[in-house]
Amino acid sequence: MTPLQLEIAGYATAMDRAFPHLGPLVTGDEIGTLNAVLLGKPGDPPSPSPLRDAPLHLEVFDADGRALGRVLQTLPPRLLRDKIESLVTWLELELRSSRHHPLLVVGAVFIFYTAISPYERGNGRTARAMVPHLLRRSGYGFADYASLERVFDEMRLGYYDAIDASQTKLWTEEADLTPWLTFFLRALCVMSTRLQAKVDLEIQARELPPLQRAIVETIREHGTGAASLLLASTGANRNTLKDNLRRLVDRGLLERIGSKRGTFYRIATGEAPVTLATGDEA
Repeated sequence: MTPLQLEIAGYATAMDRAFPHLGPLVTGDEIGTLNAVLLGKPGDPPSPSPLRDAPLHLEVFDADGRALGRVLQTLPPRLLRDKIESLVTWLELELRSSRHHPLLVVGAVFIFYTAISPYERGNGRTARAMVPHLLRRSGYGFADYASLERVFDEMRLGYYDAIDASQTKLWTEEADLTPWLTFFLRALCVMSTRLQAKVDLEIQARELPPLQRAIVETIREHGTGAASLLLASTGANRNTLKDNLRRLVDRGLLERIGSKRGTFYRIATGEAPVTLATGDEA
């Protein structure tokens, strides 16, 4: 496998893997092992990634890979171990005491972890992989059925703006987590709204007439469906099929892609594009 393939496989493994994996507590070693899994390092489980021994400069890029002229703060190597141990201790105390809302705790762990960035590579992915695990542990099981990573990517500029704003004076008494926590909670709202839309689509699909239900199931099975496939699988005549496809598109259950002979259909995602309210962008 290529390095990229190893990392893709590692990310999938990290998302499916229990966290913490070896016991009831999140520890520095648990996070190091999660990072190693993400990077596709060998072993089952692999040895925890070592803490970096050199300064790390996290440059921000846009979706096309262009540098945005921004570098996020990270701690020097001499502080990494103490800060990671303090963070995981605080996390466990907070989740057990219920002193603060768990969503605020998870959001705070994310911003402090990214500011520490204890490993040479994969720190952002490790932080984003921890979030669904911590949400699930806090009772938010919906994290298994929608992608927060995708929402972060679609809101990329706002994501980095919020991190940058909250990391200013992060290790002082003047720290202000409001920009990041506001963004984080907004992203969770987008994620849950999209999931509810998918549930609503599924409920609608159960109430369809037999032919429309057969169309939806065929497209679900194949990922997409052109008219030729749907004609063969349903046995309907072309005009009847065309009429029922139009009804399914109108109801928001299917999306039509392309035109004329290149037309095909797919299950509608129910995902409205992410838009930021005025004032969200720096």
